[in-house]
Amino acid sequence: MPSEELIRIHAPLMPVWGCPEILIHQASDFFAAWEAWEAESGHEREIPYWAVVWPAAAVLARYLLDHAEIVAGKRVLDLGCGGGAGGIAASKAGAACVCANDIDPVALHIMQRNAAANGVELLPDNHDYAGSPQSCIADVVLVADLFYQKTEAEALHAALRQIARGATRIFIADAGRSYTPHDGILLSETPQVPVNKELEGVCHRDVRLYLFKA
Repeated sequence: MPSEELIRIHAPLMPVWGCPEILIHQASDFFAAWEAWEAESGHEREIPYWAVVWPAAAVLARYLLDHAEIVAGKRVLDLGCGGGAGGIAASKAGAACVCANDIDPVALHIMQRNAAANGVELLPDNHDYAGSPQSCIADVVLVADLFYQKTEAEALHAALRQIARGATRIFIADAGRSYTPHDGILLSETPQVPVNKELEGVCHRDVRLYLFKA
């Protein structure tokens, strides 16, 4: 795990874009944080996705805070949670319980730190739903910016179809990723979300939020 010192210097708690009421550990300089983590570890590390609040996650979090009835009293699964912005928003909006899922143990560690910083509790879950599809005990599933690569996106799409059979409502937030399924109901569109140009290749992204239909 990254050390306390590394997190303090390179990924301090900062407000989420559009959600000043949520604080998340974020890298102001993503590549400097990555390099520092590799230097501290003494070997190469996977991309620290946990050090960024991706644009779709920020927009989804804002939507949940503004539409608390979606999750109030519900069981929520934040799939591929990263730092947990969506799950934290769901908990603040009154969800009965929130399970935060990620296959990266470091992401789950940071998620729990973020949850504590926001005064909420998220239950960690490391199951690979795309690699080993299974039903889940949730009323609402949150999916934000997970459709980057074709093979993985197809597997995740199939897993979501299976999850949806259990009458689970699935919300997909997409920041223009190539393989995001758009077979659902468009709920909102947020243009010009600022992003890290070095990381994304652009300065802004448009985010669309869908209610998934299997």
